[in-house]
Parts: sequence; C-alpha cells; structure tokens
Amino acid sequence: MKKYLSHAVTVVTFMTASCSNEVLDYLPTADDSIKIVASIASQTRAPQLTTDGSGSFSQGDKMTLFLAESDMNGMSVGYEYGSGILTWSSLGLSESEAQITLAACYPQQDNIQNGIFEFSPLTASDKDLLLAPAQSVTAGTSEAVYLNFNHALHRLDLSFTPGNSYTNEDIASLSITLNAKATCVVDGIQGKIKEVKNTTGEYTETGTKVSFYLIPQHTADVTLNVNIGSDKKILTLDRLLEQLDSSQTELDGGKRCTLNLKVSREGITVEGGSISAWGDQVIADGEIVLG
Repeated sequence: MKKYLSHAVTVVTFMTASCSNEVLDYLPTADDSIKIVASIASQTRAPQLTTDGSGSFSQGDKMTLFLAESDMNGMSVGYEYGSGILTWSSLGLSESEAQITLAACYPQQDNIQNGIFEFSPLTASDKDLLLAPAQSVTAGTSEAVYLNFNHALHRLDLSFTPGNSYTNEDIASLSITLNAKATCVVDGIQGKIKEVKNTTGEYTETGTKVSFYLIPQHTADVTLNVNIGSDKKILTLDRLLEQLDSSQTELDGGKRCTLNLKVSREGITVEGGSISAWGDQVIADGEIVLG
C-alpha cells in the first residue's frame, strides 16, 4: 500500500543562477534546510531577463515543487521565492537518507492530482510553461539541489510585411487565428509532458508581429487563418515549414520557429525563417509563394 508524504510544508528559500552558472551566495538557513539553485535556460521567458534571454527568479515568483519517495506517491508544494525555509525534517520521509525524486514547474499550478495537472496556454495567465526535469536526490544532503528549467511548449513567432496590392496601412490591422491542439497533461513528478489532448482551440492575435506558445503537436494540425480587411487566407503550418531547410512535421517542446511572411493578393510569401532549439537558430532564406 503506497502512502503519502504527510507533513505540512510551508515555504522555500531559493538561490538563483543565470545561464552562465553564476551562483549567488546562500542566504542563512536552518541546519537541515534544502538548498536549491534554480537556473533558467537561454531564451526562457522569466520574470527577469538578460540580453541573451537567460534569467533568474526574484522574490515573490510563484512555482510548484514536486517530491516523491520511491515507495510513496508524490506531493506538490506551492511556494514563493525568498519567502522562507524548507527543511528535510519537515517532509516526513521514511528514513533520514532516503532517495527522493525532485522536479519543479513555473508558474505555480493548481488542481494537481498525484503530481499530474493539465495546462493550456489559451487559459493560463503565464503561457510559457517551464519544467525542471526529475532528478534523484539524497534526503538530508547539505549539497545544493540544482533545478534547471526549460521550455515545455513550442514558440511560434510570425512577422508580416506587405506585398503586391497591400500597403503598411492595410496590414496594420491584420489578424491571425491559429486553430490547434490546446491542452496537455503534465507529469510534474517526472517534469515532462505526459499526453497531448485532442481538444482544439483558437489562438488569436492582431498586428504585424505576433507570437504563440503552442502545445507539441503535428504541424499539419495547426491551421492559420490570416485576415486583412475582407481578404482571408487559410493554410496549414506544415505547408509553410516545408519551405525551410530545417522543416519539421512536429512542433517540439523547447524549440522556436520564426517565420518572416510577405502578404499579397496572390498569397503568402515565405521570405525567411528558422526552426531549431531556442537560442540556436539557423536562418533559411528564399521566396516561396503559397496560395
């Protein structure tokens, strides 16, 4: 019979590190406190960003920490950075040097059941889900525990310029609606997406430069509806990505796609773009007209 970690956990003191692995001095803590260093991968959306996209957490940022002992179901702890101390003795572990699994997510999540929760960028106030994958930690260790956060979703950046028969004024009111899968199931204890639901939703933005955070899925399942006044153009994302040297049939978590598009009466022209790991992009140039 599996048992639950039963002791109440209050708050956590966090030390942070940037992508350069620079670690700040530890704040004074209790003798058996859990010392955690949270780092953020380059290009991650975070409360504080440097010029290369790396960042750090600041006091008051709300996250969720997931812990599980080998013979127990997991527990989740909601906390705010810099608000207090979490100690090993408060966890109610079966033994003082037990091996536990530790993972985390940002932002803080609600409605967690046995370490599992659903996430949708359509309804989340913070649309960029960050996950720190599971790692094994010896309870009671005085060594720092490193949480390395990465993107769980795929970021799609689109920019539009006017082509034949359109002006800058015409496309200033351009609107785009993406129809795509919108909900995933996350295993917080393992720190990864467990399942993508078939439920779809509409992501809508207005302007010549727009960004979307998308659940990992087939590119053929993402439909773009571009509206300029009474003109409407519909195509699927896989058709655009076929024109890139690094085209993909899947939108992978942790990757970023950038497309520079020219809109004309005849269709949409791919002038350039990239799809790769965030912060390590390869540009593909050329012009391909899509009706």
